[in-house]
Amino acid sequence: MNKEEFFKDLENTFGVCIRISEKKNADYAGDADPFKNFRMSEQVGVDPARAILVRISDKLSRISNLLDREAKVEDERLEDTICDMINYLAILKAFIKK
Repeated sequence: MNKEEFFKDLENTFGVCIRISEKKNADYAGDADPFKNFRMSEQVGVDPARAILVRISDKLSRISNLLDREAKVEDERLEDTICDMINYLAILKAFIKK
């Protein structure tokens, strides 16, 4: 892979991640508050930023496992999990920025 192909791949990955995030946000949060599902963690005394970190750690663990073996859940392949982690990192960045 050359540099041009590398950046094209990154652009494609970020595009896929944005589309996934848009769909999931519509299911989990809605229009009024894009962090609604993460704020629910406050009901059990967990800061939303920490709740997002928990999801990131879940994805990191899954990625580590999937590097060693194939996924049993077919619609959650390694690539899907990487996109989820990218999205959670971006969500954490946006939440902190807000």
